[in-house]
Amino acid sequence: MKIFKSLTLLAGLAFITAGASAQASQGNRDPQQMAQNMTERVKQNVTGITSDQESQILAAEKDFTTGMQTAHNNNSGDKDAMHSQMETLKSTRDAKIKTILTADQYAQYQTMEASHKGGHRGGN
Repeated sequence: MKIFKSLTLLAGLAFITAGASAQASQGNRDPQQMAQNMTERVKQNVTGITSDQESQILAAEKDFTTGMQTAHNNNSGDKDAMHSQMETLKSTRDAKIKTILTADQYAQYQTMEASHKGGHRGGN
């Protein structure tokens, strides 16, 4: 019985440590690199992106990732407040991107975003 309790405690501690480590690594991501990665994903999934569009998308993504990092750092663990800010940031970014892309490209972008969102784990 003692062994079972010890193993359970050890497994619980490992789980907590892994979760804290994952959160810390997410919070320390470089917004510049995240924006670049997101821009690359758009280029791979949306046809006909021009260099001008790419630079404008990168600027929109930088604003988004910088805002995400700020929201993450300033909400002291208040997930509801952070989620609300993230949704506002996403809406703002998507509105900017809609003005950058053609109607066909934006439709591809929306498809990409919908499939990306479906691949993420649940929120709370």
